[in-house]
Amino acid sequence: MVERRSLIDDEALSRAFHALSDPSRRHIIELLREAGEMKVGDIAAAFSMSLNGVSKHLKVLEAAGMVERRIEGRQHFIRVDWPSLQAPYEWLHFYHHYWSRRLDALVDYVESAHRASSSIPQANNPPNNKHKKEK
Repeated sequence: MVERRSLIDDEALSRAFHALSDPSRRHIIELLREAGEMKVGDIAAAFSMSLNGVSKHLKVLEAAGMVERRIEGRQHFIRVDWPSLQAPYEWLHFYHHYWSRRLDALVDYVESAHRASSSIPQANNPPNNKHKKEK
């Protein structure tokens, strides 16, 4: 049962990251973050692409569960389903902390190695022992 749950989570994460991989779809999320809810036509007006092109992007976001559509007559309203972004956020957050700790440890190591090498007295260069011939 745990393996099945993990597989479902992996599939949801894959859909979410696929949906967010496109700059146009990320821009749609940004627009919706500011507006809360928008008509499909208003979202399309923010892009230099056809309404059909924006609709395809919206369908990808819907398939990933990231946006919800509300229909009122002939108007379609789109809004972000914020809880759907929780799983990708938690995944990224975990790896952010993981790599932050690892990189902090690397910085500490490099700094301590630098301090150690700086505290070792430098050997004086031996004087040039070549004797000049006297005339």
